[in-house]
Amino acid sequence: MQLESAHFMRTGDLVRHAGGRTGTVVEAMTLWATVRWDDGGADEEVEQLDPRIVVVERATRD
Repeated sequence: MQLESAHFMRTGDLVRHAGGRTGTVVEAMTLWATVRWDDGGADEEVEQLDPRIVVVERATRD
């Protein structure tokens, strides 16, 4: 059984940056995640434990 931390982003999660931007996680790995920001900017790799980025809505699990 694998336990998941609430701090880690998963593919499909909706996230918010402390600066106000929101986006969707398009790829998630152990140490980083790629976020596609809703403002149309380039996809950005972010650290999984970046305190400035929080998950506001979890992706549904299939």
